[in-house]
Amino acid sequence: MAKRLQSYTAPGITVRFDPNLCYHSAVCLRTLPAVFDVRRRKWIEPEAAYVDDVVAAVNKCPSGALTCVREGSTVQADEGEEDRPAVAMIQASPDGPLLLQGSFVIQDESGRTIGSGDRAALCRCGHTVNPPFCDGSHLLSGYRSRPSGTA
Repeated sequence: MAKRLQSYTAPGITVRFDPNLCYHSAVCLRTLPAVFDVRRRKWIEPEAAYVDDVVAAVNKCPSGALTCVREGSTVQADEGEEDRPAVAMIQASPDGPLLLQGSFVIQDESGRTIGSGDRAALCRCGHTVNPPFCDGSHLLSGYRSRPSGTA
């Protein structure tokens, strides 16, 4: 069952969180702890930092679970676009998901689009409840990736 999308608005910005895409890397928590704190009921408080700092933290989210829109804009705020590859690139993370960056569309076996954007974390342990997206199940399953160069 899909989890409810969350939206947090402050002057100048709206931050959106899709828990169905998050694999709990905690990059947001480490990057801007004043804004992102899971110990609070309202775990995202975009008003706790400058808008530019919030945008920068959101753009570090490796799964694309966090997105944001600046006030008065209809497009996603994306200040790291020049750092993203022009073509899709997949990188394996140690003992975790495959991190997809670049412009992409993900389709299921019937050709229906189930994901698109510029960032995603894809499961490689086989335990996710939201395939093909990683949900952090590798942490509970004890999944370990093979060292490079082994068959």
